Amino acid sequence: MIAETTQRQVVIFTGRGASPSTIELIETISQSFPHWHFTILQEIKPRCWRPYLSGKIRRLKREPISYPLELLGQLLHGLRLPSTGRVTGATGAGALPRSYAELVGANVSYHCCASFSDPNALANIANLRPWLGIALSAPILMPQVFAIPQRGTLNLHKSLLPNYRGMPPGFWELYDGATESGVSAHWVDEDLDTGSIVCQRALEIPVYATCAGLSARLDALSHEVLLKALRHIEVGEDTADAQQSATTPTRSRPRWLVRRAVQRRLRLARRRSWTTTARCREVAKQAFFAAYVYLWAPCRNLYRRVTGTCRTTVLLYHRVSDDHLDSVTVGVEQFIEHVQLLRRRYDVMDLPTFLANRGQPRRRPGVVVTFDDGYADNCLAARLLRRAGLPGTFFLSTRIVGSDRAFEHDLKKLGKAVPALSWEQVRQMADWGFHFGNHTADHANVGKIPLPEALDQIEKAQRDLTHHLAREAGLTGSPRSGSNRLRRRFDPLRGRSGGDGLPVWQAK
Repeated sequence: MIAETTQRQVVIFTGRGASPSTIELIETISQSFPHWHFTILQEIKPRCWRPYLSGKIRRLKREPISYPLELLGQLLHGLRLPSTGRVTGATGAGALPRSYAELVGANVSYHCCASFSDPNALANIANLRPWLGIALSAPILMPQVFAIPQRGTLNLHKSLLPNYRGMPPGFWELYDGATESGVSAHWVDEDLDTGSIVCQRALEIPVYATCAGLSARLDALSHEVLLKALRHIEVGEDTADAQQSATTPTRSRPRWLVRRAVQRRLRLARRRSWTTTARCREVAKQAFFAAYVYLWAPCRNLYRRVTGTCRTTVLLYHRVSDDHLDSVTVGVEQFIEHVQLLRRRYDVMDLPTFLANRGQPRRRPGVVVTFDDGYADNCLAARLLRRAGLPGTFFLSTRIVGSDRAFEHDLKKLGKAVPALSWEQVRQMADWGFHFGNHTADHANVGKIPLPEALDQIEKAQRDLTHHLAREAGLTGSPRSGSNRLRRRFDPLRGRSGGDGLPVWQAK
């Protein structure tokens, strides 16, 4: 029995499973409103074989081709080789919780039940005297449930209501070729996604968007919308606008063949932008990598495992975005696939761990994930890394981060500025346990500028890191230590750095 309490209560209704996006949302609002008490109520209906099999048979009749193909894909996915990857020096205290129970803290409690509509569950919810309800990945709530909270129950829907009611997030917009999606916070009523809208934000669909990539962008936008809606409700400025008539039908989960058709269309749209030279280069690259992956690499890796000479690869990313298609940008879905592969097949370590163990024999290949420059989309990349439990290091150009300035190479190649991280985002990433390094103050090319100017750029950036992250991180080294090391390793005659590395910020 849930104990009665006089403290202002916020009840979070959620369903079976604990998706990373929902866990992130609960973590965000519980930290942003420490004076509220959040009670997570999870509905976990018991599995009954007869209704379960009946549902599968009905779906098989409805999708005689698509559903067997989907089951076959799931079977083949389950038969893949077992995971062999390991993580060293992960995000630690900032790691993403894996279940709702791990979120329990000073202002968060957790309970589960078989059904929200069960009389005992209704009595327990009523005993909480909830001030507000929030539905996050929740099943359809009955009126006797969502009407219990004093202020009502708020739902977060990942589309621009009134259009695109239903699920999944972002898919049907891509199916229809829409130019924008968004996130809406609305009050729950008796119909599906039809309640009055409290807060809403649009998201322009990127040029090269994919299903997984757009879903990840909507997840990130959900934090801003939910926090804004809750702040309005807290101060009594939650004026809600009634929804107009929808111009799109309410839809549910698409068939497997429909999903495949949309994914194929999106891939072809990306390839249409290629020139003839780019197409030829892509064919040659794919042929080369196929030979490398299936012929040369297995033999080489076997030899290195036996001799203990496996190497560690430092991966260098710049942007993770679907807005651009160039040599320094990785698509969001592509980056998700990279993360999954690294998590499954490699020893992924953070940069300090790699530096501390450099030169030691290795019988397994290792990987270090790093980012250069400090683009705003690096925050999304950090979120995706955190979901996988992987560490990463971000090297920042500190006088461009937190400003409206553009990187010169973007102005030359793209003709426009690409937004940089804000210091608030950097501090959030530091709280998650990620590391930060010096990438000069103004993104200077230290191989082409005079030595005194290069040293000044490094010292300015180090002071900026000290100023902005001193409370969130500990520095291995001092602002002068990086400059002195560069003095020793920089050859003015040859015009390049020896690459000895600079102090790296590490969250406590």
